Amino acid sequence: MVTAVILVVVLAVVALIVGFTTGKDRYAEMTEEEFEAEAKRSSLLGAAVMGLQKVLEPKRVEYILQRDNRVEGDSAEAGDRPPDKPPAP
Repeated sequence: MVTAVILVVVLAVVALIVGFTTGKDRYAEMTEEEFEAEAKRSSLLGAAVMGLQKVLEPKRVEYILQRDNRVEGDSAEAGDRPPDKPPAP
């Protein structure tokens, strides 16, 4: 009995995953204006989350920003000059 319930739950999860991944693309039928509005809304949401996280965990956010700057610096071409001053926190 327990095995049957677990099997049903697993099959339901697999069906949901397949359903979501094979669904229609929400960007396929968007106009350019709708796409721009969606991108702006997403970036504002990301900025709000980053601001909230900075209030709650300032040390962690600072670490992540410094890590991202290092990664960008590592991708520079050999012979490129380093920035004149470090980025502002």
